Amino acid sequence: MKKMIGLGLWLLAFALPFRLAILDTEDLQNADGTTDNITGMLSFVAMLALLFIGYALVDSAGSKKGSESHGH
Repeated sequence: MKKMIGLGLWLLAFALPFRLAILDTEDLQNADGTTDNITGMLSFVAMLALLFIGYALVDSAGSKKGSESHGH
């Protein structure tokens, strides 16, 4: 079950709009000369969080072998 949730989080992370995060450089400058890309920053941070949480879930769902079968 953890593995399925982790894979779903990965799909959701890649479904986030990357255009807002790193590719949209036009329309960043406001009329007063300041720069604002809060939407892009939030989507990038959300993508990273979903990737790492998904990895943790998929990794923890893997089969755990005992120390006897390690071979050392």
